[in-house]
Amino acid sequence: MTDHPWPTDPAAVIFDIDGTLLDSAAGIVAGFRHALVSVGATPPTDASLRSDLGPPVGDYFSSLGLADDQLRRAVVAYRTFYLADGLHQATPYAGVVELLEHLAPRIPLGTATAKRTDTAEAILTAHDLAHYFTVVNGTDETRTTKPETVADTLVRLGSPDPRRVVMVGDRHSDVTAGLACGVFSVGVTWGYGPVEELRDAGADALVDSPAELLDALRGH
Repeated sequence: MTDHPWPTDPAAVIFDIDGTLLDSAAGIVAGFRHALVSVGATPPTDASLRSDLGPPVGDYFSSLGLADDQLRRAVVAYRTFYLADGLHQATPYAGVVELLEHLAPRIPLGTATAKRTDTAEAILTAHDLAHYFTVVNGTDETRTTKPETVADTLVRLGSPDPRRVVMVGDRHSDVTAGLACGVFSVGVTWGYGPVEELRDAGADALVDSPAELLDALRGH
């Protein structure tokens, strides 16, 4: 971990989902491939499809150069596939269940994910994790960016002092969103973002396992 001081007596912990709580790459990549084929686009290699997991799916498809109509249909195809099949291909990272079991009775937990809120609820429910969270929150028509989602999650958690809130995620977007909202931003090294990305984004701390995160939260 870095040497930045952790909040004393944390008021809440907010988690990203993909690459933080769940290894969901297989289902996401399968959904990307299904959606692109369904609109007549040639999917990139699996390595390319895995290279930038985390941003909203519409942003990813747009980066591939899909025309507007293709883009809309691809997003619908992806979401339909993912809710029916893709989310079941995810697996909680080792130690995540134990982390949540220890934290939930002590600290309100929330999520801030680029997934739509209904998809976030579905995947957490499918893997028996939803009951640990006071707030399950993602994007919708009014919240399209990660900072907006983090800010909304804070409100739904009762507007605790951001300086006493910890944001946990595996990508630069998680770190920068947390920092933009004034919360302590922790980068996890077991997800999809390289350590250098998290450091460059300005993470207040880095942790290498859920057990290390739990120890840090217990000790501060």
